[in-house]
Amino acid sequence: MEMAPPPSAQIVFIARQPIFDTDRRRVAYELLYRAHRDATQAIGVSESHMCGDTALHALLSIGLDRLTAGTTAFVNITREHLLGELYKIFDPTAVVLELLETVDGDAAVVEACKRAVDEGYRLALDDYDSRASLDPLLPYASIVKLDVLGKTTGQLEPVVARLKGMGLTVLAERVETAEMLQACEAMGCVLFQGYVFSRPETLDGRAVNVQHARVFNIMALLNEPDVTDAALEEAFRSHPALSLSLLRIVNSASFGARSVDSIAHAIRLVGREALSRWMLIMLIATVGSQSPVAHEAVVEALVRGRFCETVTAHGLAGDPTARFLVGLLSRMDALLGLPMEAVLERLPVSVDVRDALLAGTGPHAPVLRLAEAYERGEWAEVDAADSVAIALRAELAGLYADAALWATERLRSAG
Repeated sequence: MEMAPPPSAQIVFIARQPIFDTDRRRVAYELLYRAHRDATQAIGVSESHMCGDTALHALLSIGLDRLTAGTTAFVNITREHLLGELYKIFDPTAVVLELLETVDGDAAVVEACKRAVDEGYRLALDDYDSRASLDPLLPYASIVKLDVLGKTTGQLEPVVARLKGMGLTVLAERVETAEMLQACEAMGCVLFQGYVFSRPETLDGRAVNVQHARVFNIMALLNEPDVTDAALEEAFRSHPALSLSLLRIVNSASFGARSVDSIAHAIRLVGREALSRWMLIMLIATVGSQSPVAHEAVVEALVRGRFCETVTAHGLAGDPTARFLVGLLSRMDALLGLPMEAVLERLPVSVDVRDALLAGTGPHAPVLRLAEAYERGEWAEVDAADSVAIALRAELAGLYADAALWATERLRSAG
């Protein structure tokens, strides 16, 4: 008998969103997957169980370290996950079990929470709204997440005070402005999550400094066909730090840890196209070194670029190299504290790349929108992406995890 194709609910998508502490250090990632969207639906075998179980297995096959760079993972679980003790496939030291907002503190849930805590797991309550049915869960929670979007300090302060008085860590989520971030800190929240960390207002606005200008200059030279290798060598020799970075690139695993005897040899070995790409990575890496939040934005840019590239290489029409550039550059305005128009003035990019970044149009725009939706965990938008074939959607989780690992390795190689 011919088997029917698996239902769409079994296609797993995994995204991640960073969580920061008061020192702006990234301390965790929340992992987002389809089970969060379908948690309250139940037709026969509950979709929550089906999607959640698939997602948990996907996490295992991908590997938490590859998704979180060794930090803590906040993993959403439903009532069914908790009562079925599906969380036991995770190392309790590596995860925080985040009970969805649909979970109430009935007797069975309370007993399950007690078992989980006794076994060393930490619990978080998602989208806490102070309803009485959650009170029995508070003694077992370590972290309580408050959705602060659209709330006033008058609404939030008594809730934060009560939770802190119980010894709980309060995490403010959906923090979208610097003003709300400061208000949450003043109230006593100590963990933060939201788009504010990806917006220019939280990154130091800055003109392109001398080091950045040098990188831009060399990138321009690399894209000029009439520029000789000797001129390129001189450009690198004039900047010892960039020369050192070039040697590190050649000695990285990406190039088989090759030995070189001169700057000119290194340039020939890497090649102009690859070197131009590495220079762009080094540029954003130097910006990212200025603060933990900026570093996280750098990681996001690299992951986005690589994801756009590999999704294209796995079956979409277009040039994977151009898609990498579009994904990477899409965060440069925030990183440099400059309008995108000003960033692109300094870079030799094609009209199609410019159109995608400035107007959201052209052949590269759909893939960029896909990457952005995937990062935010907006699975309905991912499902609706006309550019992605049904068969490819099942591979997106693995491609995203590979992109995260690739980004970590490249940043290490870039020094």
